[in-house]
Amino acid sequence: MPNRGEMFNAAERLHGWLLRRHYQRGVLAGPDAGVRFNLRAWRFLKSGLDFIPWRDDFVFMQTQGYWVLANWMLHEATGEAHYRDLAIESTKATLRLQQPEGFWFYPLPERRHLIATVEGDWGAIGLLAIQAREPRLEFLAGALRWYDYLVNRIGFQDHAPGKAINYFQRPRGKVPNNSVEAAWLFLRLWKATGEERFLEHVPGLVEFVAATQLASGELPYIVAGQYESGREHYLCFQYNAFQFLKLAWAARLKPEAGAILAPLAKFLAGGVTPSGASAADCSHHAPEVDYYTAVLGAALDEAARLGLVAGCELSDRCYARLLERQRADGSFAYSTGDYGFLRDGRSYPRPMAMTLFHLLCPTCGCGFSIPVDS
Repeated sequence: MPNRGEMFNAAERLHGWLLRRHYQRGVLAGPDAGVRFNLRAWRFLKSGLDFIPWRDDFVFMQTQGYWVLANWMLHEATGEAHYRDLAIESTKATLRLQQPEGFWFYPLPERRHLIATVEGDWGAIGLLAIQAREPRLEFLAGALRWYDYLVNRIGFQDHAPGKAINYFQRPRGKVPNNSVEAAWLFLRLWKATGEERFLEHVPGLVEFVAATQLASGELPYIVAGQYESGREHYLCFQYNAFQFLKLAWAARLKPEAGAILAPLAKFLAGGVTPSGASAADCSHHAPEVDYYTAVLGAALDEAARLGLVAGCELSDRCYARLLERQRADGSFAYSTGDYGFLRDGRSYPRPMAMTLFHLLCPTCGCGFSIPVDS
């Protein structure tokens, strides 16, 4: 099993790859697995012909947010100034890309007409990360502009009990993952400002998520509503691992968010395959996607800290598998075993920025110094 030093070294190597290959003027830009036809098929051809300049580089705010947090974590762990400089330069770039109304454009052309809650939340999280270190009003103002747009323009759907945040500015089904991230962001805004208004929607969001939790402990992907049919399972362990982490961090600020955690941890423990990889979903082990394994390892490590799983054996297995899969240059392929025999080896900055963050969690304490208590 890897020790913390080996994991930190793996994170530094991955950081170096992202810096060399994808970083320019404050942003991580590069290709993405995408959605629809590209996700299902086209990306495999691009991967096999990666020497062709496909001109499909994108900048996601989700990438920016994880990258900013990881650089602050590395700076605090090492004291090296260049990580701080990268965090600040990337925060400035995130603010520069924000539109005057407060939102960020969705980068993929298929969804360019949509404003995504998750993109705005991660843009704001990146802007907020500096507040406890070197507070700057312009960054806080950018996060507040997103909050106003999110609440007033994207809005909520009622649920009995509670409420769900909308996925886009055009409503679709009620997606618990978005409501978990919104609750976490609102608590971060409350922590940064001390203003009680940011707590207004948190109880309703938490009530919705708790009410929709399945008997297995899993949180469903989509809850049926007037705009879309329900869908219980989709990338079950990946989505639920992300939600577990945000709920655990939220519970440090508002303990009522923690009631969901124990059954959710039990569900996640069933997602570790014999190799140590995360299962793709509730019914299939393949394909193997490394950023799923990274977030599952981080969630199970956090669950062990909270006493919700017995020890770190499961998280250690995930991290051991992850380190086995890291390439010599520090990067990770995207997926293997797709449709039984295909693989996608292209360098995608968004999942690798997430992997970087989750590699640092056991060493740097991602739930303490960066997302919550700062």
